[in-house]
Amino acid sequence: MASNNLARPGGPGLSLFAVGDVFVDRDDPETAFSSARDVLREGDVLFGNCEGVFSDEIHRAPSAGSAVTAPAANAAPLARAGFDIMSLANNHSLDGGHAALLSMRGTLAGLGITTVGAGANLAEATAPVILERNGIRLAFLAFSSVFPYGYEARPAIPGLAPFRAHTRYTPVELTSWSPGMAPVVTTEPLVEDQKVFIRSVTEARAKADIVFVSFHWGDATVPYSLTDHERRTARLAIDHGADIVVGHHHHMLRGVEFHAGKPIFYGLGHYLFDLPNLPERLAKDGYLGVGRPEEMAAWARRFGEYMIRPREGYPRLPFHPDSRMTGAAVFHITPDRRIRAGFLPAIINPANEPIHVPADSDEGRRVVAYLERCCAAEQLPTRLIAPRPDSGLPTTCIEFVSTD
Repeated sequence: MASNNLARPGGPGLSLFAVGDVFVDRDDPETAFSSARDVLREGDVLFGNCEGVFSDEIHRAPSAGSAVTAPAANAAPLARAGFDIMSLANNHSLDGGHAALLSMRGTLAGLGITTVGAGANLAEATAPVILERNGIRLAFLAFSSVFPYGYEARPAIPGLAPFRAHTRYTPVELTSWSPGMAPVVTTEPLVEDQKVFIRSVTEARAKADIVFVSFHWGDATVPYSLTDHERRTARLAIDHGADIVVGHHHHMLRGVEFHAGKPIFYGLGHYLFDLPNLPERLAKDGYLGVGRPEEMAAWARRFGEYMIRPREGYPRLPFHPDSRMTGAAVFHITPDRRIRAGFLPAIINPANEPIHVPADSDEGRRVVAYLERCCAAEQLPTRLIAPRPDSGLPTTCIEFVSTD
């Protein structure tokens, strides 16, 4: 595969890079990010979603599905890769219990990595985190809509920043009985979570030049798809002051659009997410119906080819081949706070390492074509183009522009 020489045009401002799910669980953690490190460190600020628990104080949460945990020492490669800030608002951040969550925050802080989206109580979990680079103040918020019961922070209890929604199921045909037919699914946000979220975004807006909001959300069982919760919540964030919205959890890329001129990256997929020893893990946890043939068959029907299962040649990545296309969202912020949005494509190799490739290479065009399908499938009014000379984006990325 071709390497990615960023060759950024330069100019004043700030370069913000963002990737999706990240977790290091391998025999030799030092190998993590060996190929991607040089690319990631080109950004002035690097954000990622820490999809698991790095701690030596693991006490498995009773409601955890298949727990994603690793020793605290496994977090060290994150610092070497250049991460400045990481979200802890996701469905695995409490897998090791409250003590593990809080010790992980300390471990990451000791590595120079700021965390957002979880804390010792609800106020701490939902508070904006401020970073300043090149004279620009950035506020970060992170919330999760997908997580096991009990992972949410409460007034005096540790946990993540929640943005939950009730789900409604409506028959497709309202004029006839159709028992068993898949329904139309819609959602309605929990009022209390929405109020806290709006208050957090408003606070961030008052403190910063640029507000970056991260969400763990969506349906990971199918490609391309966006829920009404994702669309509504992204717009809500921007309407109350967010400048950039990014999502993750799907394990596959999703489309991009602009609302009020502000970019929404609905799904960054996973970037370097180790999930080794899947059969042993599922058997131990009794997860996805393992050991119960009828339940396993039901899961297989629901997920189809996208079911999490061992994949030949990819021992650390038991996801559909589409999940091997990934990359980094790149945002160039000018001194007058204008934002240009792009994407640096990457392909995940059998060692579970993201290898960045130019957007105009054969592998890069494959990722770009997939992103175009993501946008087309959800009718997002977005076009992917070569980066414009005045964009401030790397010349090897693809730029997103609104067609509205």
